[in-house]
Parts: sequence; C-alpha cells; structure tokens
Amino acid sequence: MNEQTISIIIPIYNVEDYIRKCLQSVLDQTYASFQAILVNDGSTDHSVEICEEMVAGDSRFILIPQENRGLSAARNTGLHYVKGDYVLYLDSDDSLVPNALELLLGAAQKYGADIVQGNFYYDYPDYLLLNEQQKHEETVYTRDDAMTALLEHKTIMNFAWGKLISAVLAKKHQFPEGKYFEDTCWKAKLIHDCTTYAALKAPVLYYLQRPSSISGKFSIRNLDQLDAEIERLQFLKQNYPACAQQAFYVLYSKFRQHSVLIKFLEKEEAETYAKRLTELGEPFLFEPNSQPDLTIYQKLGGILKKLSYRMIGTSEWKKIKKRNSNQAKYLPYKLFLKKSISA
Repeated sequence: MNEQTISIIIPIYNVEDYIRKCLQSVLDQTYASFQAILVNDGSTDHSVEICEEMVAGDSRFILIPQENRGLSAARNTGLHYVKGDYVLYLDSDDSLVPNALELLLGAAQKYGADIVQGNFYYDYPDYLLLNEQQKHEETVYTRDDAMTALLEHKTIMNFAWGKLISAVLAKKHQFPEGKYFEDTCWKAKLIHDCTTYAALKAPVLYYLQRPSSISGKFSIRNLDQLDAEIERLQFLKQNYPACAQQAFYVLYSKFRQHSVLIKFLEKEEAETYAKRLTELGEPFLFEPNSQPDLTIYQKLGGILKKLSYRMIGTSEWKKIKKRNSNQAKYLPYKLFLKKSISA
C-alpha cells in the first residue's frame, strides 16, 4: 500500500461522555499516516479538556476552536485545515474499528476510487446491528449505479461519516450550514462528481444510537429533511432523469411519514408543521398522475417492516448481542479479522 495521508474531521459539541472513546479509536488505527482535525463547536462541557489531552500527547491531532455554529459549519471549518490526500468525517459519539483506515485506503488505491465506504454497526446499549444487504465483500459502482443505489438506500446511504473521500472532492462539496439532514443532497452531488465509488462489506464504524442525537428524535427541525429531499429531487430531475421517479417516491414517503409523526409534536408546533407540509408538498404531491401507485398502508407497512428488521435481526440485518461493554468494543472486528485470515 502506498502511504497517503488521511485527514479525519471530527466536529465536537458537548460530548464529554463519548469523545474519549472516539479519539481512542482513532489513536488505535493500524494505519498511522493520518491527521485528526478536532473542531470544537463551542462546547460548554469538558469535551475540550479531553481533546487537549489527546493533542498534547500526539502531534497528529490538532484542535480548532470556533463559536457554536452547528455540525455542518464545524465540518466545513475542518476542511480548511486538511493536509491529507483523503478526508474522512467522523462524528464525535461514534468510533472506528482498528483497521478502518487501512481497509478504506486499500480499496481506494486498488480501484482508483474517489469515494470508498465501509459497512457499519448500529450501536445500541445491549446489541449491535450489522447491515448485511451488500452481497459481495467489495462492490465497485459507476457514478450512475451509485446514484441508483443511493436512492434504494440499502447499501449506499446519505451518511457523511465512515467514508473515505478524495480531498479534492471533499473540499469542493461543503455542507449547507444551519440545516439538519445536511447530507441528503450533499451526498447526491458528491456522487455526481465522482468517477468510481467502492463499497466494502466489512464494517469500519460503530454508529452510536442515542435519543439526544439529531437523527434520534422527531421535531420541527425535521422540516429540513423535506427541504433536502425536494432539493435532491430537483437535482436528479436535471441530471439523472432515470432516477427522478424513485427520488419522487422517497419524497412522497417522507411526506406521509411526517404526516403521521406530527401528532407527537406540541399542538402549536404540529399546526405549524402541518401548514408547512402543505406548502412544501403542493408542487409535488398533488399534480395529476404524479403519485406512485402505493397506498399509505403499504408505505406504513414497509416502514414498520424495516424497523422490525433492525430490532429483531433478519437476513438483511445481523443482530450481535454484547457480552459486556469491554468485550463488545472490538469483538465484531476480531470476528471479521479471523474470517479473513482463514479465507
């Protein structure tokens, strides 16, 4: 493997309970040529002190302060300090498996890929869930195939984290600031500018599931998700007409989901949300012959089916019970390593 530097951008905001594990997972990497850019987004807890300990002990770690401006702004700030050949975004409550960088860079060099994603674990308190919908150990996509897979949302997903991205490409595509679900249209535009997209079946990251995270609760800010889906649909209509119908179906499904979920909001917020749903949806959802041939019951059934898959485990999702927190930390990685050695 040719030695190239990977710049890891880690936005940090009030994560004192998680950041040490995150940073330790970076320090434990089997591939040592990395730069860890820690962007403190105005934390008010002890996150900064923990980061300062790491920076003092290893010159590969740098700490960049800024006023609180949100996740997207922190990632964008980190891009200004990138010195590596590739960029990897890592959320401060997640952690990497020990050979994550080695796996991702190996595939990037093997296939000349602009983007390489690894698989990941949904990390719950008592168990892990592993997505097993990718059939091959390594899959290489053209730009068009990657865009189709993105809309299918089985193997390629919107998440910004856990992917190795060429530094040139990453710097070109910054994140919209002040928005939740910032990676929805960002990912489509990123794929649009790549030549080769590679995906690994082996997991590289633990995606911590906690109720207080942006993606863990429904609120008025979920309107940003609909804005992002509309922007993506318009982008795909212009650049990938063959994908437009599938993108419309995704948007339509989101509207239906949100129409059900608003009942969990406070009355005033629910009324505001319902009004905005109508305003956003009217140009798209009420055109003659524009709606997919699926009933609301089918769609809700599909949603519940996917949720049950993630809770109980199926052929698409492997459920791995944790024995205890220390044993579970790298247990699945070791199982994959043993499998690859014996193969």
